[in-house]
Amino acid sequence: MKRRNVRLSASVAVALSVLVISAACGSDSGTSPAATTPSESPTAAEPLQLVAIGDSIPYNAPEDCPGCTGFVDLYADELAEATGREVETQNLSQHNSLTLPMLLDELDTYEDELSTADAIIVGVAHNSIALNGDAPCGTTWNDATSTFEDWSKLTEKCAVDSAAEYRDSYDELFSTVAGWRADKPTILLALNKYSDWIGWSAASAEELQLTIPFHDAWNTMLCDSAVANGFTCADLYQAFNGPDGAEPAGDLLAADHTHPSAEGNEAIADVLVTAGFAPLG
Repeated sequence: MKRRNVRLSASVAVALSVLVISAACGSDSGTSPAATTPSESPTAAEPLQLVAIGDSIPYNAPEDCPGCTGFVDLYADELAEATGREVETQNLSQHNSLTLPMLLDELDTYEDELSTADAIIVGVAHNSIALNGDAPCGTTWNDATSTFEDWSKLTEKCAVDSAAEYRDSYDELFSTVAGWRADKPTILLALNKYSDWIGWSAASAEELQLTIPFHDAWNTMLCDSAVANGFTCADLYQAFNGPDGAEPAGDLLAADHTHPSAEGNEAIADVLVTAGFAPLG
Protein backbone atom coordinates (compact mmCIF):
# COMPACT_ATOMS: atom_id res chain seq x y z
CA MET A 1 0.00 0.00 0.00
CA LYS A 2 1.44 3.43 -0.99
CA ARG A 3 1.92 5.78 1.98
CA ARG A 4 -0.01 9.01 1.71
CA ASN A 5 2.14 12.18 2.00
CA VAL A 6 0.89 14.52 4.72
CA ARG A 7 1.71 18.21 4.56
CA LEU A 8 1.95 20.25 7.75
CA SER A 9 0.81 23.83 7.85
CA ALA A 10 3.49 26.43 8.63
CA SER A 11 2.09 27.18 12.06
CA VAL A 12 1.97 23.52 13.00
CA ALA A 13 5.54 23.05 11.78
CA VAL A 14 6.78 25.96 13.86
CA ALA A 15 4.99 24.64 16.92
CA LEU A 16 6.55 21.23 16.51
CA SER A 17 9.99 22.78 16.15
CA VAL A 18 9.52 24.67 19.41
CA LEU A 19 8.47 21.50 21.18
CA VAL A 20 11.49 19.61 19.94
CA ILE A 21 13.92 22.39 20.99
CA SER A 22 12.26 22.72 24.40
CA ALA A 23 12.50 18.98 24.98
CA ALA A 24 16.16 18.96 24.08
CA CYS A 25 16.95 21.89 26.38
CA GLY A 26 15.09 20.35 29.26
CA SER A 27 17.28 17.28 29.40
CA ASP A 28 20.56 17.51 31.31
CA SER A 29 22.07 14.75 29.22
CA GLY A 30 21.21 16.45 26.00
CA THR A 31 18.84 13.64 25.02
CA SER A 32 15.10 13.66 25.22
CA PRO A 33 13.50 11.69 28.09
CA ALA A 34 12.22 8.23 27.29
CA ALA A 35 8.68 8.27 25.96
CA THR A 36 5.99 7.09 28.35
CA THR A 37 3.96 4.16 27.03
CA PRO A 38 0.25 4.68 27.69
CA SER A 39 -1.13 2.08 30.10
CA GLU A 40 -3.15 -0.59 28.40
CA SER A 41 -6.88 -0.59 28.99
CA PRO A 42 -7.85 -3.34 31.44
CA THR A 43 -9.50 -6.29 29.73
CA ALA A 44 -12.96 -7.40 30.82
CA ALA A 45 -12.97 -10.24 33.34
CA GLU A 46 -13.65 -13.69 31.93
CA PRO A 47 -17.18 -15.02 32.55
CA LEU A 48 -17.63 -17.07 35.70
CA GLN A 49 -18.40 -20.73 35.13
CA LEU A 50 -21.32 -22.25 37.09
CA VAL A 51 -21.75 -26.03 36.87
CA ALA A 52 -24.54 -28.09 38.41
CA ILE A 53 -24.54 -31.89 38.68
CA GLY A 54 -27.11 -34.18 40.20
CA ASP A 55 -30.57 -35.67 39.80
CA SER A 56 -33.87 -34.32 38.50
CA ILE A 57 -34.34 -31.79 41.31
CA PRO A 58 -31.86 -29.32 39.77
CA TYR A 59 -32.71 -30.51 36.24
CA ASN A 60 -35.99 -28.54 35.99
CA ALA A 61 -37.68 -30.59 33.26
CA PRO A 62 -40.58 -28.80 31.52
CA GLU A 63 -42.86 -31.74 32.22
CA ASP A 64 -42.12 -31.46 35.95
CA CYS A 65 -42.67 -27.73 36.23
CA PRO A 66 -44.08 -26.21 33.02
CA GLY A 67 -42.82 -22.72 32.33
CA CYS A 68 -40.63 -22.62 35.43
CA THR A 69 -37.21 -21.02 35.67
CA GLY A 70 -35.03 -23.50 37.53
CA PHE A 71 -33.13 -22.53 40.65
CA VAL A 72 -29.78 -23.10 38.91
CA ASP A 73 -30.58 -20.30 36.45
CA LEU A 74 -32.07 -18.11 39.17
CA TYR A 75 -28.88 -18.50 41.19
CA ALA A 76 -26.75 -17.72 38.15
CA ASP A 77 -28.54 -14.37 37.81
CA GLU A 78 -27.91 -13.56 41.47
CA LEU A 79 -24.25 -14.59 41.19
CA ALA A 80 -23.81 -12.30 38.17
CA GLU A 81 -25.36 -9.38 40.03
CA ALA A 82 -23.29 -9.96 43.15
CA THR A 83 -19.98 -10.20 41.31
CA GLY A 84 -20.63 -7.82 38.43
CA ARG A 85 -19.49 -10.52 36.01
CA GLU A 86 -21.17 -12.56 33.33
CA VAL A 87 -22.01 -16.12 34.38
CA GLU A 88 -22.02 -19.05 31.99
CA THR A 89 -24.07 -22.01 33.22
CA GLN A 90 -23.77 -25.72 32.51
CA ASN A 91 -26.56 -27.73 34.11
CA LEU A 92 -25.32 -31.31 33.84
CA SER A 93 -27.95 -32.81 36.15
CA GLN A 94 -29.97 -35.77 34.88
CA HIS A 95 -33.63 -36.76 34.75
CA ASN A 96 -33.11 -40.51 35.07
CA SER A 97 -33.67 -41.34 38.76
CA LEU A 98 -29.97 -40.72 39.35
CA THR A 99 -28.60 -42.15 42.59
CA LEU A 100 -25.37 -41.36 44.38
CA PRO A 101 -23.72 -44.64 43.24
CA MET A 102 -24.71 -43.86 39.64
CA LEU A 103 -23.16 -40.41 39.86
CA LEU A 104 -19.94 -41.76 41.36
CA ASP A 105 -19.66 -44.30 38.52
CA GLU A 106 -19.62 -41.49 35.94
CA LEU A 107 -18.06 -38.70 37.98
CA ASP A 108 -14.79 -38.73 36.03
CA THR A 109 -16.66 -37.74 32.88
CA TYR A 110 -17.36 -34.35 34.48
CA GLU A 111 -13.79 -33.63 35.50
CA ASP A 112 -13.11 -31.09 32.75
CA GLU A 113 -16.22 -29.05 33.49
CA LEU A 114 -15.87 -29.20 37.27
CA SER A 115 -12.15 -28.50 37.37
CA THR A 116 -12.72 -25.19 35.56
CA ALA A 117 -15.90 -24.18 37.41
CA ASP A 118 -15.95 -21.11 39.64
CA ALA A 119 -19.19 -22.19 41.31
CA ILE A 120 -20.49 -25.74 41.69
CA ILE A 121 -23.90 -27.00 42.81
CA VAL A 122 -24.20 -30.69 43.71
CA GLY A 123 -27.75 -32.00 44.14
CA VAL A 124 -27.94 -35.77 44.42
CA ALA A 125 -29.98 -36.41 47.55
CA HIS A 126 -33.41 -37.51 46.45
CA ASN A 127 -33.21 -41.02 45.03
CA SER A 128 -30.72 -42.69 47.36
CA ILE A 129 -32.50 -42.26 50.69
CA ALA A 130 -33.85 -45.57 52.01
CA LEU A 131 -37.46 -44.41 51.70
CA ASN A 132 -37.07 -44.29 47.94
CA GLY A 133 -35.47 -47.73 47.71
CA ASP A 134 -37.11 -50.94 46.54
CA ALA A 135 -37.57 -52.49 49.99
CA PRO A 136 -36.69 -49.98 52.73
CA CYS A 137 -36.07 -51.67 56.06
CA GLY A 138 -37.57 -54.89 54.74
CA THR A 139 -40.96 -53.54 53.78
CA THR A 140 -42.29 -53.35 50.23
CA TRP A 141 -44.10 -50.75 48.17
CA ASN A 142 -47.66 -51.39 47.01
CA ASP A 143 -48.17 -49.75 43.63
CA ALA A 144 -51.92 -50.23 43.85
CA THR A 145 -52.23 -48.21 47.04
CA SER A 146 -49.12 -46.01 46.56
CA THR A 147 -47.96 -46.80 50.06
CA PHE A 148 -45.83 -49.26 52.05
CA GLU A 149 -47.13 -52.68 53.02
CA ASP A 150 -45.76 -52.49 56.58
CA TRP A 151 -44.98 -49.05 57.96
CA SER A 152 -43.95 -50.47 61.34
CA LYS A 153 -40.63 -51.58 59.82
CA LEU A 154 -39.61 -47.97 59.23
CA THR A 155 -37.85 -47.63 62.57
CA GLU A 156 -35.53 -44.88 63.74
CA LYS A 157 -32.67 -47.38 63.91
CA CYS A 158 -33.20 -48.23 60.26
CA ALA A 159 -33.23 -44.52 59.46
CA VAL A 160 -29.87 -43.93 61.14
CA ASP A 161 -28.23 -47.11 59.86
CA SER A 162 -29.36 -46.66 56.26
CA ALA A 163 -28.09 -43.08 56.18
CA ALA A 164 -24.72 -44.06 57.64
CA GLU A 165 -24.19 -46.51 54.78
CA TYR A 166 -23.80 -43.56 52.38
CA ARG A 167 -21.33 -41.46 54.35
CA ASP A 168 -18.22 -42.86 52.65
CA SER A 169 -19.78 -42.38 49.22
CA TYR A 170 -20.65 -38.75 49.89
CA ASP A 171 -17.15 -38.18 51.23
CA GLU A 172 -15.77 -39.56 47.99
CA LEU A 173 -18.05 -37.35 45.90
CA PHE A 174 -17.38 -34.11 47.74
CA SER A 175 -13.67 -34.63 48.26
CA THR A 176 -13.14 -35.48 44.59
CA VAL A 177 -15.01 -32.43 43.32
CA ALA A 178 -13.31 -30.10 45.81
CA GLY A 179 -9.95 -31.65 44.96
CA TRP A 180 -10.37 -30.86 41.29
CA ARG A 181 -10.59 -27.19 42.24
CA ALA A 182 -7.62 -27.47 44.65
CA ASP A 183 -6.99 -24.03 46.16
CA LYS A 184 -8.74 -22.03 43.44
CA PRO A 185 -11.47 -19.64 44.67
CA THR A 186 -14.69 -21.62 44.23
CA ILE A 187 -18.24 -21.58 45.55
CA LEU A 188 -19.06 -25.17 46.54
CA LEU A 189 -22.73 -25.85 47.35
CA ALA A 190 -24.37 -29.15 48.29
CA LEU A 191 -28.15 -29.57 48.43
CA ASN A 192 -29.73 -31.71 51.10
CA LYS A 193 -33.17 -33.32 50.67
CA TYR A 194 -36.52 -31.74 51.34
CA SER A 195 -39.37 -34.09 52.23
CA ASP A 196 -42.03 -34.68 49.61
CA TRP A 197 -43.55 -37.33 51.88
CA ILE A 198 -45.18 -35.08 54.45
CA GLY A 199 -48.60 -34.23 53.06
CA TRP A 200 -48.74 -37.32 50.81
CA SER A 201 -52.44 -38.15 50.60
CA ALA A 202 -52.07 -41.94 50.25
CA ALA A 203 -50.75 -42.40 53.80
CA SER A 204 -52.02 -41.38 57.21
CA ALA A 205 -50.49 -38.57 59.22
CA GLU A 206 -49.23 -41.12 61.75
CA GLU A 207 -47.53 -43.16 59.04
CA LEU A 208 -45.92 -40.10 57.48
CA GLN A 209 -44.46 -39.10 60.84
CA LEU A 210 -42.26 -42.19 60.51
CA THR A 211 -40.53 -40.61 57.50
CA ILE A 212 -39.21 -37.67 59.52
CA PRO A 213 -36.35 -39.57 61.26
CA PHE A 214 -35.21 -40.78 57.82
CA HIS A 215 -34.90 -37.23 56.54
CA ASP A 216 -33.31 -36.06 59.79
CA ALA A 217 -30.63 -38.77 59.69
CA TRP A 218 -30.07 -38.49 55.94
CA ASN A 219 -29.65 -34.73 55.91
CA THR A 220 -27.42 -34.72 58.98
CA MET A 221 -25.14 -37.29 57.36
CA LEU A 222 -25.10 -35.51 53.99
CA CYS A 223 -24.41 -32.05 55.44
CA ASP A 224 -21.70 -33.36 57.79
CA SER A 225 -19.96 -34.91 54.80
CA ALA A 226 -20.35 -31.78 52.68
CA VAL A 227 -18.94 -29.43 55.31
CA ALA A 228 -16.08 -31.79 56.14
CA ASN A 229 -15.02 -31.63 52.50
CA GLY A 230 -15.21 -27.88 51.98
CA PHE A 231 -18.81 -27.49 50.77
CA THR A 232 -21.58 -25.33 52.15
CA CYS A 233 -24.72 -27.35 52.84
CA ALA A 234 -27.79 -25.61 51.40
CA ASP A 235 -30.57 -26.61 53.79
CA LEU A 236 -33.60 -27.23 51.60
CA TYR A 237 -35.09 -29.45 54.30
CA GLN A 238 -35.91 -26.66 56.73
CA ALA A 239 -36.81 -24.26 53.93
CA PHE A 240 -39.49 -26.66 52.67
CA ASN A 241 -40.51 -28.52 55.84
CA GLY A 242 -39.80 -26.22 58.76
CA PRO A 243 -37.42 -26.60 61.70
CA ASP A 244 -38.79 -30.00 62.76
CA GLY A 245 -39.30 -31.42 59.26
CA ALA A 246 -43.01 -31.92 59.89
CA GLU A 247 -44.52 -29.22 57.66
CA PRO A 248 -45.87 -30.16 54.23
CA ALA A 249 -43.99 -28.44 51.42
CA GLY A 250 -47.33 -27.40 49.91
CA ASP A 251 -47.05 -24.87 47.08
CA LEU A 252 -43.27 -25.35 46.96
CA LEU A 253 -43.88 -28.65 45.16
CA ALA A 254 -45.08 -29.01 41.59
CA ALA A 255 -48.19 -31.00 40.64
CA ASP A 256 -46.25 -34.28 40.81
CA HIS A 257 -45.59 -33.65 44.53
CA THR A 258 -41.90 -34.40 43.95
CA HIS A 259 -40.14 -31.67 42.02
CA PRO A 260 -40.03 -27.99 43.00
CA SER A 261 -42.71 -25.67 41.67
CA ALA A 262 -41.98 -22.12 40.49
CA GLU A 263 -42.24 -21.04 44.13
CA GLY A 264 -40.07 -23.97 45.16
CA ASN A 265 -37.36 -23.06 42.66
CA GLU A 266 -37.37 -19.52 44.01
CA ALA A 267 -37.14 -20.83 47.58
CA ILE A 268 -34.15 -23.00 46.70
CA ALA A 269 -32.44 -20.11 44.94
CA ASP A 270 -32.98 -18.02 48.07
CA VAL A 271 -31.28 -20.68 50.19
CA LEU A 272 -28.31 -20.72 47.82
CA VAL A 273 -28.06 -16.93 47.79
CA THR A 274 -28.25 -16.81 51.58
CA ALA A 275 -25.10 -18.95 51.68
CA GLY A 276 -23.26 -15.94 50.26
CA PHE A 277 -20.93 -15.56 47.30
CA ALA A 278 -17.55 -15.86 49.00
CA PRO A 279 -14.88 -16.28 47.78
CA LEU A 280 -16.10 -14.77 44.49
CA GLY A 281 -18.01 -11.76 45.70
